[in-house]
Amino acid sequence: MIAVADASFLIGLCLIEQWALLATLVERVYVASAVWTEVVEQGQDRPGAGQLQQAAWVTRQAVHNRRAVEMLQVFLGAREAETLILAEEVACPLVFMDDLKGRKAAQAAGFRTMGVVGVLLVGKQTGRIRTLHPLLAQLQQQGFMLLESFLCRQERGKPQGHSVLDFPLASLGL
Repeated sequence: MIAVADASFLIGLCLIEQWALLATLVERVYVASAVWTEVVEQGQDRPGAGQLQQAAWVTRQAVHNRRAVEMLQVFLGAREAETLILAEEVACPLVFMDDLKGRKAAQAAGFRTMGVVGVLLVGKQTGRIRTLHPLLAQLQQQGFMLLESFLCRQERGKPQGHSVLDFPLASLGL
């Protein structure tokens, strides 16, 4: 499975030291130039920079349709817009993104979406992660906004189903 990823998603996984989990779920991740610039060039010594540079399964790719990016930037940030146009250009069915407006735009365009929490849930469901709560707490401490209702259900141990994880595991080959 291939995917296209946005900056906050990549940084979020690295902040909670779950970069290796992503490598077990996908064979290739495409990253738009604007995302690469933010994470690697501007983020030099911050989480995500080294991981992105060293991962052989990550491909930096420039977006060709600049006009489409500019049109999307009326509604989205530059990185989210480039990520969505790149997903279209490489015919990628899955977009890793946490930005709500970006996810809605991706879904409206027919892409499947998954954020950091979705990847953690896949890790839990496939036995790669033992417990979610400490990772979710770390995300919150790092400034990630998580829905309180989601956190309460996780603490009570109730399953989340498709309302949180909107990409079927079978599509990842798991």
